[in-house]
Amino acid sequence: MDNEIYSAPRIAAEEVRSNFIKSFILVGVMIALVLGAAYFIGFMLDNIMMGMLIGAGVAFIVIPLQIMTAKWMILSMTSGRAANPGDLKERRAMQIVEGLAVSAGLKKVPDLYIIPSSVPNAFASGMDEQGAFIGVTEGLLYMMDDQELEGVLAHETGHIIHRDIMLNQLVVGLISVLLILAIIIEQLGFAGAYSGRRGRDRDRDSGGGAAALLLLIALLIRPLAMLVGTLLQLGISRKREYAADAVAVRLCQYNEGLARALEKLGGEKYSSDEIRELGGENMACMYINFPGGELFSTHPPIAERVRRLRNMY
Repeated sequence: MDNEIYSAPRIAAEEVRSNFIKSFILVGVMIALVLGAAYFIGFMLDNIMMGMLIGAGVAFIVIPLQIMTAKWMILSMTSGRAANPGDLKERRAMQIVEGLAVSAGLKKVPDLYIIPSSVPNAFASGMDEQGAFIGVTEGLLYMMDDQELEGVLAHETGHIIHRDIMLNQLVVGLISVLLILAIIIEQLGFAGAYSGRRGRDRDRDSGGGAAALLLLIALLIRPLAMLVGTLLQLGISRKREYAADAVAVRLCQYNEGLARALEKLGGEKYSSDEIRELGGENMACMYINFPGGELFSTHPPIAERVRRLRNMY
């Protein structure tokens, strides 16, 4: 057996703290990018204050709208329904969620929703404890034994404790704001390039260079904003998964249940039909696992998560 697995045991509380710090650093980077984009708009308009006001206006509209509509959109995309206590497997999951909520000190037991999909998976949502809920697929209920199911549900409870859904919606909102500001910069760049072409007739040396620079900015700003925003979102999502895994160990006082569950959930990339059953690609960062390409995956590799779990207490 690989001795490296047991060479440096991890304390769950330290794992949570470390990943919290890393997540908020990444959020800070994203906020800095939004401020930078707003500043650049002001620079292009020769009015920095105007650019910052445009950025603030977009943020104050987009981010609250994203947060307020999150639950409705998620349940709509996944076709989730309330768990039925008359069903033995669903009642078992409800009882586990209730026990975890008590252990975690939550003021309200999260509602449980069932996703009509044979693909085993689970997610948590809700802006606060009062509105929190957990979604599990029918496939997960049939695949997991009690310890494995408890590990998965404890992981999702960890997301609720950390307000990860609010953080996720904030990140999605910031990405939307960044892309809107990028579109504004793009349009200003095209407008500036057009004005530069007209000015070139009067002054070939100065107008031509400025026009070319503005045109280059217009062509590159949106794809660069999308790439950087996506990479930052993936980085934040991965850190939150590690932190929720650590909370699951703390709540269950046992690491093997979640470790075995993750091994069952790992596998090949989902087919287009399976992705559709789970609510589409936009739901990827919500689930406990969503197989995909390593660089652009919303989750850390299963093998690494299992290694950390089995080395954590």
